[in-house]
Amino acid sequence: MTPRPHPFTLVFGELAEARFPAIREAVGDAPSVDQFLLAEAVVELLQELRPDEGIGEAIDDFVAFTHAAFCFWAAGSVTRDLDLATTRALCAEAGGGTHAEPATTTYIQVSPRLIWGQLGEETLHEPLDGWFALPEASAVRMVACFGVHAERPGLSVVSIVGTASESFVREDGTPRFAPTMEGGELAGLFAVASPEELLLLAARAGQFEGGR
Repeated sequence: MTPRPHPFTLVFGELAEARFPAIREAVGDAPSVDQFLLAEAVVELLQELRPDEGIGEAIDDFVAFTHAAFCFWAAGSVTRDLDLATTRALCAEAGGGTHAEPATTTYIQVSPRLIWGQLGEETLHEPLDGWFALPEASAVRMVACFGVHAERPGLSVVSIVGTASESFVREDGTPRFAPTMEGGELAGLFAVASPEELLLLAARAGQFEGGR
């Protein structure tokens, strides 16, 4: 069986060991995004990673992903794998659990192809691979990764900072995390249809232990 790809490895690979030590020397292990962008080595890396056609309005998510990846590397590259049962528990309508702020940046990887999202009205639904969970006082900070595939040159990213609420409800009245694509319910799938649902996933994940 082919090992499951990791977004950090897919994007940075050997580049991390070649470029991140100089960034750590300039800004330390856990800089804020603003501190991160002050380093000349960071600016050079962002210019190198940016596609020739540019990335337009996605620049903030691009920067957030690179910052999260660096903090993940500097913290020891710890990934917490959530199995099928745990991922389903995260998406339960009656789920609960208080937000536990991570001490260092960690990647939370959910069960594959179980939770889906549509990041734009005209875009395809993509599976949620997981998210980088970053320390943030009294809030949830996450950089979520969708559409991670070994043969895809890139991935879709959503960066969010906010407060998760168990009282959040969908405007259309459907249950939270209910699938939004045709055939999703029959297939036993889930969906994140808003930033609020992503934040709720991240907050609930704090009650589960484990990692690699």
